Amino acid sequence: MLQPLRDAKNIAYVFSGGSSRCAFQVGVVERLHALGVRPSVCIGVSGGSWNAAIVAARREHRMRFFWKSFMRMPHVDLRNLFAELSPWRYAAMHRRNFARFIGDALSAPGALPIYVSLTRLRDRANTIVRAHNVDVFLAANYLPPFYTSTPRIGGERYGDGGVTDNAPYEFALALGCDAVVLMTVKGESEGGIYKNAYDVDHEVPASLRDRVVVIRPRHRLPCRFTERRWDKLTEMMHLGDLRAREVLLGERHPETETIRARGAAPSARLMRLWRLVSPHRGLAVESAAAAPGPEAQAPP
Repeated sequence: MLQPLRDAKNIAYVFSGGSSRCAFQVGVVERLHALGVRPSVCIGVSGGSWNAAIVAARREHRMRFFWKSFMRMPHVDLRNLFAELSPWRYAAMHRRNFARFIGDALSAPGALPIYVSLTRLRDRANTIVRAHNVDVFLAANYLPPFYTSTPRIGGERYGDGGVTDNAPYEFALALGCDAVVLMTVKGESEGGIYKNAYDVDHEVPASLRDRVVVIRPRHRLPCRFTERRWDKLTEMMHLGDLRAREVLLGERHPETETIRARGAAPSARLMRLWRLVSPHRGLAVESAAAAPGPEAQAPP
């Protein structure tokens, strides 16, 4: 699977959501970089959007520092109840970390184009937008009770895009990319790819499988949704590296079988409950079709 990526002229990295489990993607990116694979555009969803941002800013060599800095901040402060009606201060933590590691880099001449998958709250339609500032990424991660307010963007309120499109590889192909690396964190033994709340076992169509490289764990990651222990997160990064080597180089590593969680994911049970109580209005899709594609900014 490596040679098609090396032959491709425009490669998209698609980072699915998964909160702390997105640490898996760090190891994948590091291995891709070591193998000489370079993206032309990044697309992020939910927690994966932060990884997409630091790669798009051309600062992927600082991904581990980005994660460690965030995890070292105190995440609970009861005084925040008076400001945001929540004891969790993730929004403030993200703003500070974004300013420290990314800042205005997404608008710099050498930055890659980056898009973020969002869910428009008024009608639950998926919207994919070009991102430059931290507000878009905060909206992409809006998930009560950890976040109680979402920034207004263009007069609209948005939430976590993972509900409506957690794997927008089709958007990358529509931009003109000839190859996509989809990094998602649902284990293969758990079923298909989590695409959205109504397509939890998605399969990439056979006609696209030669252009979409999927790198995911073999089994459910033994990592909590809000995991903060650095030793556990580095284990997920190591697993991401090993899985990238297995998929791209054909290697086999026993750790990819033994590092696994038991039972079904709690988030899967929550999604089943959400589908029961939420009216199915159809998952409409909008995209920033007028935004510039990756062709003009492909790596040399």
